[in-house]
Amino acid sequence: MTVRIGTGFDVHAFGEGDFIILGGEKISHSQGLIAHSDGDVLLHAVTDGLLGAIGAPDIGQLFPNDDARNESEDSRVFLEEAVKRVADRGYGVVNLDVTVICERPKLSGYKELMRGNVAAGLG
Repeated sequence: MTVRIGTGFDVHAFGEGDFIILGGEKISHSQGLIAHSDGDVLLHAVTDGLLGAIGAPDIGQLFPNDDARNESEDSRVFLEEAVKRVADRGYGVVNLDVTVICERPKLSGYKELMRGNVAAGLG
């Protein structure tokens, strides 16, 4: 069995808005995230980790922010493409650990929902 490990990281600045999308969940907040897609930093990081594990181009190369097709796109689409590419190479996800660093919004009430969304996206 061959084991491959990837690391993903993503950051978006806060801007105008009243919610963020994180781990596929819409979370009320005093600001939104500045992004071309839905700005889901958690799914972006997971997507990049999967792509990195197989040596594929990163999320920015596959889904560039200057491509109108990606405007306001649901980040689950990006994750689905990464999972497909992993499977096409004969691999699967065995374990995933994600760290989110933020003071606000508080995420404790959303963790299980986000975990379920990520698990569903990974199949």
